[in-house]
Amino acid sequence: MAFSKPFISKLFPAFVGLIATVAVLVSCNTGDTNKVDLTVTGTDGSTFPIQGEIDKDKTSNCGSATPYSSSTSGTTTGTSTSTGSTTNLFTINSRMYFTTGAFVTLKFVYDATQNQGTVDAQQGFSFSGLPLLGISPVVANYGKIFWGGSGVPVDTGTSSTQALSYLTVTLDLVGNKVTTGSAGLALTQCYTTDFINCTSATSSSMCYTQDGLKCYNTNTASGPTVSIKGDINCTSNAIPSGSSSTGQ
Repeated sequence: MAFSKPFISKLFPAFVGLIATVAVLVSCNTGDTNKVDLTVTGTDGSTFPIQGEIDKDKTSNCGSATPYSSSTSGTTTGTSTSTGSTTNLFTINSRMYFTTGAFVTLKFVYDATQNQGTVDAQQGFSFSGLPLLGISPVVANYGKIFWGGSGVPVDTGTSSTQALSYLTVTLDLVGNKVTTGSAGLALTQCYTTDFINCTSATSSSMCYTQDGLKCYNTNTASGPTVSIKGDINCTSNAIPSGSSSTGQ
């Protein structure tokens, strides 16, 4: 059955429009797979963004997942359960660098039987800021984190530390915009047994530290209270084998 030229001429613009729409959607979806898009809101209603593309050259993976230990302090949504070599709870440690040089760190307990969890003083979020550009750091250790059904790709049958090939989470946290001191500017992570001092021996627990000697508690940060809400979408460039931490 042949189509008339007028019919084809009317159909062609619609076809071109459909192709353009699909192209835009694909572009948007692709652009969102490796970026941080958070909004910080003060008690006075003022806001500023924590946004940026994740630098794959500096962020070799999207974090590490270590089987949760009962000695690890932190609030979880469930009870640690283990059947054979299967565990449901993992401690997630992640550090993601922006192309600007700033970075965010994130630590939380992941429960494979839930789609969300909470964070406390031994877990949390930090943003390094860009002091030379007047962008303040932010720290938070209270609130919720949502990972949905597949936001954290953990193999529950593995008892060793796993590198994360991607990480897709939504944050709803309360913390501080750091305006006094250097707290939160250069947080790294270290092994600890008491959440007070770092230890050179490998342990199942980690904490944030600034000097490699003492554990850092975000309660020492000085600055106005803020809320941090938004999404983190990370896709790794490569997964190094045997990775035990992303914050060293």
